[in-house]
Parts: sequence; C-alpha cells; structure tokens
Amino acid sequence: MDSFINVDAVNSDVVLDEDMGIITADECFEQISGNDAYLVYTRYIHPDDVDRFNKAIENYRENNQYTVVRMLFQDGKYHLMLTRIEDGGISEEKGQLYNIKILDAAAVIALIDTLNEEAERYASYLGMTDNILFSYDIEKDDFRIFMVTDGKQTMSFYNGSLGDWKESRIKSDALEHNAAQELETFCNALYNGEKFFKREMTVNLLNKIGRIDKCAIKGKTILSQDGTNLVIGVITIDESADARGAEAYAGISDMKDPGTDLLNKRAITDYVRNLIDSKPDKNVTIAIIDVDDFKTINDTYGHMFGDEVLYKVADILRDAVGRKGLCGRIGGDEMFIVMEGLKDDEGIRNVLRTVRNNVSWLYHDDSRNINKITCSIGSATYPYDAGDYDELFKIADKMLYLAKEKGKNRYIIYHEDIHREYVYGMGRIVDLTEKVFYRYHKMGVVNTIIREYREATDKRRQELLEMIVVAFDLDTIILYDQKLETKYILYGEQRMSEDNGSYLKEDNYIPEFREDGLFAIDNINFFEVKAPALYKVYSKYGITQAVQYIIGGNIKKNNNIISFARFKQNKKWAEMDMNFLAVIGDYIGNIFLEERVL
Repeated sequence: MDSFINVDAVNSDVVLDEDMGIITADECFEQISGNDAYLVYTRYIHPDDVDRFNKAIENYRENNQYTVVRMLFQDGKYHLMLTRIEDGGISEEKGQLYNIKILDAAAVIALIDTLNEEAERYASYLGMTDNILFSYDIEKDDFRIFMVTDGKQTMSFYNGSLGDWKESRIKSDALEHNAAQELETFCNALYNGEKFFKREMTVNLLNKIGRIDKCAIKGKTILSQDGTNLVIGVITIDESADARGAEAYAGISDMKDPGTDLLNKRAITDYVRNLIDSKPDKNVTIAIIDVDDFKTINDTYGHMFGDEVLYKVADILRDAVGRKGLCGRIGGDEMFIVMEGLKDDEGIRNVLRTVRNNVSWLYHDDSRNINKITCSIGSATYPYDAGDYDELFKIADKMLYLAKEKGKNRYIIYHEDIHREYVYGMGRIVDLTEKVFYRYHKMGVVNTIIREYREATDKRRQELLEMIVVAFDLDTIILYDQKLETKYILYGEQRMSEDNGSYLKEDNYIPEFREDGLFAIDNINFFEVKAPALYKVYSKYGITQAVQYIIGGNIKKNNNIISFARFKQNKKWAEMDMNFLAVIGDYIGNIFLEERVL
C-alpha cells in the first residue's frame, strides 16, 4: 500500500510512555519536530485536540484506537494526521508504552481515492467479461454466485448455504445425467478450501427452467481481512447443453443490452420476477423510466444522438442505483430499475429525484444548443402495493403514464389512497382531500408556513398548525419556556396542562440534543432508565414519540424548546421530517415568543 502514498507525506512511528514522553521516534518525525524536538508528544498536538487524543490513549485496547488530530509542523502550520495507537508493552522504568503510528490524512485520502479508482476499473473489466463469479465463506457457510453487470452493480443468482444450493440442484433436475459426481467434487473443493482447483460441471447455473450449462470452473482459497478462509473463483459457461433452438442462449453477454450495456428486458424481468416469486423478507421497488419525447429527439438531432442520450441516461441510472439494485432496458427509450431493501418513500425518492435531476442537467452547457432532455418515472413497491410481479409492473406503468399526463419531467411513487382509482378505476385520480395532499407534500407545507404564518389571523394560524399536524402525523405542538418554567400549547389537547417542562432540566437531558438543536424520540420506552423524569411525564400523558428543537438551534442557550409529539407509536422519524420540523419550529417559535414580549 505504501507505493500509493506520496513520498513527501509523513508516515512515522513514535513510542510514548504513560506521561506522553517521547521514548523513540523515527527520522520521518523530524518533518514535524525539526531540530528542536520536545520531549512531550502532546506539545505537537493542537490544544483543542489534546483531550481527544488522551481519551483515545485511554481506550486504545478497543480495536487499536484510531483518531485524527492536528499536529504542528516545523513550518508553523497545523496538518491533519491520522493516528493509530497500539500496545507498546511494559517498561520497568517507564511503565506502559504506546506505539503511535502517524500518517498524513491527506495521504490517506489520496490512497483511498486511488484504491477506489483501481477497484472501479477492475470491476469494469469484470463487467465486460462473460464470466460468472462465486465466493464461499467456509466459516459462515455463505455461498454466492453472481455476475458483475457493468462495474457498479452485481446480479445475484444464489446467496445462501452451499448445502442448500447443492440440494436444490439435485431436487430440481438442474443436473445433466451422471453429473452428480461433478457437483459433489466442486462442493468438496469449496468445503475443504483447496488452495487452487479446476473443475468441470454440467448444471443449471442461472436458474433458467430447462437450461443446463457446461461450465469450466477455476477457484482458489485466500485469507480474508478478518482472518477466515474465503474461496473465490470464476465460472465460464462454455455452451448450453440445451439444444432446443431459439430459447437457449449461450452466454452471459446475451443478458446485456448492446446499446446501453444494461441488462436486457429478458434478464432484468426474469431477475425481478424470480426475486418476488421467492417472497423475500425485504421490500422490492421497481421503477419504469421513459425519456420524454424521444421520437422528437431522434427526428431533431438524428439517431446517433438518440443513441448517445440513451447511453448517458443508462449511466445516470447506474450511478443513482449503485449497489442498491440493478438497471435494465425494456424497450426503445424505456428503462427499468429494481431496488431491494429501501425502507421508506424517502429512500426511493432520493434515487428517483437524482435520476430526474441528472437527466434534465445532461446537456445544460452543451455547445450544440440541445433542448432540455427530461424523463418521466413511475414506481411501485412489493409487498405493499402488490404481491406479484405482473401486478407490480402494471401499477408502476400506470404511474409512469400519469407522470406523462401531468406534464412529464417528474416521478410518481404509487400511494394507494391517492392512486388506486386511477390504476383500477375509470382512469382518473380520486379527488384529493387536503389532509391526503398535505401528507405527501411536506415541502409545500413548510413553504406555506414560512410564507403565511407571520401575517396570518388567529384562525388561519390554527389552520396552518393543523396542516403541520396532518402532514407529519402529530397530535400536539407545545412550546416550553425554561427560563419562566412555563409552557404554551400551540396545538392539541389540554391533557398536558400540569406539565411545565421541568423534566427538561432533569436527567442531564439537554446534552442529548444534537449540535444543531434537534432531539428525536422514536420510542419513549427507551427512556425509562435513561431519562426517568421524561419517561414519567410522557407516560402520564400518553406521548410515545416526539421531535424537539431548541429554538435558535443553540444548545448552549436552551431557554426555549418546541416539541412535536404523537400519542400513538409510528415508524421511526425520517431525517427529512425532523429537519422540516426544525425549520417550522424555529420559525413559528420565534414569532410566538416575539409576540409574547410585545
């Protein structure tokens, strides 16, 4: 690794005693100390970082403690240094010794950048081959068969126990006649961790019904970073043993779309269909992406430019989806993504927003004066929106069509209470009540509050507060003035009339707030021991969750706190919702307090 590091960067070893005295230091340390070496190591550390370094020394036994400190070089400037602290043994004269390894943080960042570039390059090489890869963690019995599709994403054909995979090949008639022994010898090579091995096997490798492949296998066993044996290897599909004509395809390259290097329609469709048919215990989100007015693009700028657009859009999809899923092309200008394990709308929205924004930014500074390129997207998620692939695709396709109807250059995520009539009814969107609208347009709620609240009448303010409550599924909004030890119920029931906010001063409560003044309570039960005063008050009044914000965001000056609370247990607070409530709380809280003074 040292070959990647700038030779001018400091990479030094120092030995310290328990009083931070320097016992030994290598020549490289002179770049820091110069000729005037101090005997005390902490003299070189920025005063604000000394406490953090001392705490790292105290806790060094925990996985060889790392910390970053600013160190004063002989040129009079401070440099960020990554420090690793290791046990240096015991000295009869000096007591406990510490080995301190120092590396210039800039060199570490350069090393990481170089390694990432190397990894991406090699992954791209793998993505251009027709090989299947496998890995087997012997200790964990974790067997994987996969392919790298384009350097950024992997397509998994199996992930689980090696024994289960072997049994599934036998039970599903996935072996050619007399091939059981080949399968057995391959599995034994994995079980035994053979150093180098080659095997041949005729087996259904890609989970294609009726398909049997002749495979050449190369493998080796390496030592992984955590010290366990890991078997890795490459499987080359020589040919398909199924000679039934057009339905049999020979290689992995046939799974890719030549114009975009994404998976083709058959490959991506089979993948997501098999995934959903397996009834996974995680969410599966699909999205259909269509380049707006693509025929006009071809007619205006030519088909070569159209091909260029498709390739660039495909690249945007790969970057946005990353390791969260796979991308494919299912039609002329229609592309498809599948993502696994996204927990909520916000995660889906982040990906789709990135796709939409980056597509619209593609040719913004192009000298050819290209008109703005945009895309429309429709999305749905298993198992919430549908229990099988065909139904899920139908819903996502309807959402894409709706995005087109509404003016294009947008994404629409299916919500049953809003879109069910459109998908299954007479082709129209059900009339939105304001409450449903607020729930899915939180940024609009924030903007409305900022725009109207200060000049609004008392009646309108209550309407605005109700808008907040509906949008974020709240029950109360309360402002606490700790200096006066009083509270103001801005919205909600009067059930907390006896609470004056005194619990905020107990249990060392204020330090729990983040540096930006936010504090989220996802489950009040967690505070029964940690903050008993808070737990007692909230349990009495039936509060289960809350977001609190120190008005002004200054945790050192915390006289006024606004609290948004729920009486029912809901999912964890989303980071975006917390930030929105902080903006709202700071704005209406300051206005309320200003008016109280007047």
